[in-house]
Amino acid sequence: MKNIINYLENFGPQTFAQMPFNELDATILAQLAYLDYTILERQPSYKFAAINDQKLLKSAIKQTWNPQANLKLLQTLQKSRRYQNLKWHDWETKTNVKAEEQFSAVTLEFAPKQYFVAFRGTTSTLVDWKEDFNMTFLETIPSQKSALQYYQRMTRLHPGRFYIGGHSKGGNLATYAAIHSQGMAQQVLKGAYSIDGPGLKTPLPLTIKVKIHKFIPEASIVGLLLEPEANYQVVKSNGAGIKQHDPFTWQIKNNHFQLIAAPNELSQFTQHTVTNWLTSLDDATKQEFLDSLYTILKNIDADQIDNIEQNWLTTLKLLAPEILNSKNETKQQWRFVTNKLLNSIFAEAKIIIDAKRPHLEQLYSKQLKKH
Repeated sequence: MKNIINYLENFGPQTFAQMPFNELDATILAQLAYLDYTILERQPSYKFAAINDQKLLKSAIKQTWNPQANLKLLQTLQKSRRYQNLKWHDWETKTNVKAEEQFSAVTLEFAPKQYFVAFRGTTSTLVDWKEDFNMTFLETIPSQKSALQYYQRMTRLHPGRFYIGGHSKGGNLATYAAIHSQGMAQQVLKGAYSIDGPGLKTPLPLTIKVKIHKFIPEASIVGLLLEPEANYQVVKSNGAGIKQHDPFTWQIKNNHFQLIAAPNELSQFTQHTVTNWLTSLDDATKQEFLDSLYTILKNIDADQIDNIEQNWLTTLKLLAPEILNSKNETKQQWRFVTNKLLNSIFAEAKIIIDAKRPHLEQLYSKQLKKH
């Protein structure tokens, strides 16, 4: 199975003048938003090819979702002619627990006066996930405003052509910035890339839609959240389930992603179920439910999502008493929200079963005739 690392190995000798910027370049650069630039900035040069200290690289990718693949990506990128002049500018990162915001972005100059603004996706911190969930009831989250401000500032600081993008939440931020940027910032924007990022809950404006390039894997869950339209392309992946959210599992063909017609049935089932569930809840209920869950998780010191995933049984043991000891109103709300979710699951399952019933009856009839 070939992925974006193989793309770099095979097409690394070609410059951007020889082969234009494409979605694989966008995916590679989006991954660089996850690096820890406090470590990389110890270097005298901000050029990736100039980083000779492998220990430095390993430290910079340590907190990424797939450290091994990201290290291989960086090492391959450093050797390629295509990215020999790649350098970073204006790394910005901030966390505001009170405002429930975690934002990070970096501007990558991949060719003279050609830039890619990479917005970091969701990390494993609880505050980052809480901000993601806030998208379900807020019109705008703090990181979206920060993304727009950052992008517009970069276009003033660095005259040239711009692409923007990100993976996961980063793709959502890029889409938001593309839609809301104005004047020169809109004129110099050549494309915005969402790599399995959630939608914006509303259809994209027709005037901007042509600039938005969204890619999701065949079993996408994250990329179909809050997505009201099918303005995306589906990529073949060798990952299992939620692991397809990792772009290193996405398959390529030559210098493009290997595309398929539509997401698989489980992905569509999840999208319809979650959409119906969220629609059945008003914004106030969603906010109160998520706030109570967030408070409970903070109370049991579950501040890292990957720790929760790895120690889920321990987390459940700590979570159960907190819920049982919560106020009656909170417990009633949890029951209400859970019942709504179950209703959505059963309703969507019934739709699928009813749609498949004629085919199943036909198969059953054929089997009976054979006997």
